[in-house]
Amino acid sequence: MRKFHLILMLLFVPLAIMFTACDDGEDGLDGVDGKDGIDGEDGKDGEDLTEQPTMFENKSGTKPLVAMSGQFNFVEAYSLISTPDVIGEDFQLAGSADGAGFLKDGDGYLYVVNCEDSYAVSRIFLDEHLNPVSGDYLLNSGVADYARQCSGTMWEAAIHGGSKDLFLSASESIHYHVKGIDPWVESPTPTADFGLDALGQFAWENAVPLPKNAYPGKTVIIGGDDDSRDSEGQVILYYSENGDDDLENGKIYVLKTKQVSDGENGVTDAEDGNTYNEASFDRGITYDVEFVEIENGASLPYDEMDKACMAANATQFMRVEDVDYQKGSDTNARNVYFNVTGRGPGSGTYNDWGTIYKLVLDENTPLTGKLTQIISGNTDSNNMDGNLAELQSPDNICVTENFIYFQEDPNSFSRGHSAYIYQSDLNGSNISKVLELVVRQDLSPNNSTGLSGEFGSLIDVSDKVGVDGTFLLAVQPHYWKNDNFMNLDGHTNTAREDNQASQIVLLKGLPR
Repeated sequence: MRKFHLILMLLFVPLAIMFTACDDGEDGLDGVDGKDGIDGEDGKDGEDLTEQPTMFENKSGTKPLVAMSGQFNFVEAYSLISTPDVIGEDFQLAGSADGAGFLKDGDGYLYVVNCEDSYAVSRIFLDEHLNPVSGDYLLNSGVADYARQCSGTMWEAAIHGGSKDLFLSASESIHYHVKGIDPWVESPTPTADFGLDALGQFAWENAVPLPKNAYPGKTVIIGGDDDSRDSEGQVILYYSENGDDDLENGKIYVLKTKQVSDGENGVTDAEDGNTYNEASFDRGITYDVEFVEIENGASLPYDEMDKACMAANATQFMRVEDVDYQKGSDTNARNVYFNVTGRGPGSGTYNDWGTIYKLVLDENTPLTGKLTQIISGNTDSNNMDGNLAELQSPDNICVTENFIYFQEDPNSFSRGHSAYIYQSDLNGSNISKVLELVVRQDLSPNNSTGLSGEFGSLIDVSDKVGVDGTFLLAVQPHYWKNDNFMNLDGHTNTAREDNQASQIVLLKGLPR
């Protein structure tokens, strides 16, 4: 063994001499390349490997249930909240997320969203990176006038007037009020009476306040009546001249056309005493309209309101859905858009597949304006002058400064594709599909391939988060059901308890 060690020592001595010579000898100049070996300095940048907090990543355990179209592949989608996610100590978002509002809360944010089929309104607090940190319920199904809380709009004092923010949650069925809920309440009272009685009883789909400077010193709220009774759906106006935040002393009006089609793409005066509906309008033609008062409207029960609208010869629309106004300026805000969902093929009505209207209010008064049908799915029925053959039951709508985003609810009738969101210009032209709802068979209890789902609100939060093109989208994947999703609002509704899921999706880069 000692001989073996000696041999090893003799072998390594020349090698050591060679390496030493490389350090000292002139030929070692090539060794300067060894500086590359000091790339260990990159190792000092180990901080670069630390993931920094960001808004734009999946916050939920479920991937986003949307698929971008090819023309919008530059838009990124992230899942923010899904029903199975437990937020804070014990909060979970109930099913059928619909109307929503978004506010800045110090360094963080506050998101309020209706849970339609759970008869509830939820509130979620998020940190500066949009990480959900806690949540609670501002309204639950234990309230005496529980209702389907459909679309909703945040009344922001800085934008719409007054001194306080208020979430306007629209009640479409069972009970028929707009509820005004304080989004900042410290201790929620989820069974309290939040009804804004002065706005009247309709099948409210949404109640949208116009900015305070659209009509200075006035309160103007435009609403959609998602109704199909004798009076059909109405376009509703609540109007007060008693300041920019009067929700108690205003008057109630409904839209009535002053002109109709002459049958040859021309316009003729409407006849006194006649009631007109959408069959009297040609797409792309503009008609003069007015709002007529419903006397003592605030005191009328729901059924009596229906009769009053017929007595006033209010123009009939086949279920008015969501409403929004153009952003960018006070002048723009007088351009109001609304979706009419239609009734489906073969129903024998004047609107099978759905329509979208642009209502330009007069600059001096919201009681008069001009109405144009700009988008229609009725390419093969009714007036047969539609411009979007794929359209099926338009529901929610989002209007930015430059675009209209309109969303489908094909649950009552469909054209055989899942719910889409489209983009058009402000006149209803240059229509493109933005995204579609993903139907995940693995989330359905019976692995269904049915196209059951729709979209709730799409709201632009760019200015609040400081990143252009940032939107929050509420998704209603009706096929995703689980009994673990029941009673999440903290109350069991004995008439009906919902077991559907919701998801909130964060979109980055959507054009405004």
